[in-house]
Amino acid sequence: MSRLAIEVKSGVFVASINARVRDKLWQKITDDWCLSAIMIYKTNNEQGYGILSNGDPDREVLNFDGIQLLARPVKKTRSKKNEEESKNDEELK
Repeated sequence: MSRLAIEVKSGVFVASINARVRDKLWQKITDDWCLSAIMIYKTNNEQGYGILSNGDPDREVLNFDGIQLLARPVKKTRSKKNEEESKNDEELK
């Protein structure tokens, strides 16, 4: 990666590469290295960029009326009522 891109932060790379190199790099990331990754690249659409996602990153790509958005999934928290029901169920066992 260091030959193609600058590592601006640990695990965050920035590069200006053509589409062929980008596609080969993405194939290497997904197929050979099996990494979790998000790639944002310049393309000819309304936003001016596209987003690719692989593995289990902490954000997911959503398509909202043709616009790609990155969303952080909401962590499910247990309510007090659910916790009390779980405790009651455990006590009955």
